[in-house]
Amino acid sequence: MRKQVYNAIISLLILVILVSVFGVINTQVSLKYETENPKDCISVITGRDLCLWIKSLKIIIIVCLILTSGLISFRYKIIKD
Repeated sequence: MRKQVYNAIISLLILVILVSVFGVINTQVSLKYETENPKDCISVITGRDLCLWIKSLKIIIIVCLILTSGLISFRYKIIKD
């Protein structure tokens, strides 16, 4: 793998992590203000299951963190000059 492609993949994974963290925070705010009960997960405004959305974003964050750490750990074996 070339170094530019490697750096692009790492950058993209970090960007996905940052956007997903922002999405979790945004969805938690929606969970607070768009539901009638604090224990409800369905948004009154959009009809989405906000708890499922938060779980999905957390899984995306964990997968991207694992991929990023794996790519960084094995960078000398992955990058070919």
